[in-house]
Amino acid sequence: MAFKKLESPNKSEYVYTQIINEIESGQYDIGDKLPAETVIAELAGVSRASVREALSALRLVGVIETKKGDGTYIKADTFTVEGRAHFGRGSNTFEVLEARRVVEPAIAILALEMIDDKHLEQIKLAVMAMEKEAQKNDFEAYHQANKRFHNAIAEVTRNRSLINYIRSLQTVFIDSEFGSKLRHQYLTEASYVKDALATHWAIYKAFVARDKKLLEEAWLKHNEGVEKQLLGN
Repeated sequence: MAFKKLESPNKSEYVYTQIINEIESGQYDIGDKLPAETVIAELAGVSRASVREALSALRLVGVIETKKGDGTYIKADTFTVEGRAHFGRGSNTFEVLEARRVVEPAIAILALEMIDDKHLEQIKLAVMAMEKEAQKNDFEAYHQANKRFHNAIAEVTRNRSLINYIRSLQTVFIDSEFGSKLRHQYLTEASYVKDALATHWAIYKAFVARDKKLLEEAWLKHNEGVEKQLLGN
């Protein structure tokens, strides 16, 4: 793979374009396997998060497919410009996931020390709303309820900086154009939604039990589940 390192306003779009160019030039044919994410990141001089967003965009438009436990393969060699419109100008979806993986568990542990019955009820109502909307297949409302769940946990801390930060991450992941396309394509599958609901209930129950270990385990499972589903792993 003949990547050139490039300083670009959007690293994800750069990686996306380079892979398209490699396929169009005949470097890769249908059925060929792409290098690992870490290799592409090193070749392109970008973060792994940028590579992940580029691969997700390619997967979203049917150019590549991910085989669980095996890797990523070329699926098509004809393209439109559709995928390039997915990229925004700010933080990318997988940068947000990385940030959430670091920040949200720490916020949850802080919230655990301060949570009261009122906040527990707000968290519970958010999960119940997610469950209700999933049963109706109203996934826009489902994801908005999910947003309320995460915001409610941040609000327990009464720390305005943390609350605003979580809200900003949710905006990129849930309300951005690319985040919305990813959610609708991959985070509405019945098996995933079932597991996601179970994980959110596990987080709520850990708060009720005031159990730090259970909370950390549930949050880790939640983060891993989202990333695996979006990446097709």
